[in-house]
Amino acid sequence: MKTIYTLMFFTCLLCCAACDKEDYPLYDVNQKDMIFIEYRNSANELTDTLDYEFGFDIARDHVVKIPVKVMGLPADKERTFEVIPVSGTTDMVEGVHYTIEPTVIKANMVDGEIVVHLLRDHDVAIQTKQFTLNLQLKENDMFYPQGQSNFRLRYSDIHPERPDWWPATYTMPPYTYEIGQKFFEYFYMVEEVQPSVFQKMIREYGDYFVNAVSLRGPFAMYSSFLSKYVLIPLREYYRVNDPEIYNVFPEPSLY
Repeated sequence: MKTIYTLMFFTCLLCCAACDKEDYPLYDVNQKDMIFIEYRNSANELTDTLDYEFGFDIARDHVVKIPVKVMGLPADKERTFEVIPVSGTTDMVEGVHYTIEPTVIKANMVDGEIVVHLLRDHDVAIQTKQFTLNLQLKENDMFYPQGQSNFRLRYSDIHPERPDWWPATYTMPPYTYEIGQKFFEYFYMVEEVQPSVFQKMIREYGDYFVNAVSLRGPFAMYSSFLSKYVLIPLREYYRVNDPEIYNVFPEPSLY
């Protein structure tokens, strides 16, 4: 019996020794990490394309932030990743149609962004056609692309025609793009003085009233509100700056 216990004891020792010699895989801190794009649209759906129209926006550029993810551990230093335009499928010109901020993963982070500025004032051709920028992650000393590595941006500044909700009556002046743009400039100022009504209108009609046609237009419900906070200040602006346009506005008593 003693012999049996002795044999079992040495067998256990051998097993323990074998376990001690097991080679467990360790993370190589010097290896390249995988990087990929993960962009979600307003409906929280993954997509590889974004279309943007300046429309009535008064901004001179528009910022697009494209999230990127790193599959690996955070590093205690800032790391640079590389993104390039895809030739043959890109007709935007850097510095004319867009710029890209330095592309980095900050220290102790595994998330980053490709920050693209879409420029408005450097090429009048964007007022008549849509331009495309196809971006692609490129391998460098720190990262290699895997999975979703391309993203497509398309933009233009084609001026919208008169919206269907723009009243062709005494309520509003005859439509031009410039008057429409100034109209929305004043409308977006309303958020500071009447935030609750402003937010309600945005929920109902969308940015720049893109959903207004199906709802009969904001003047069906908010005529007096828009007159007080938008149309009267707008009329006063043109009284000072452009009397010719001012003369086609209705009198305040008609609001």
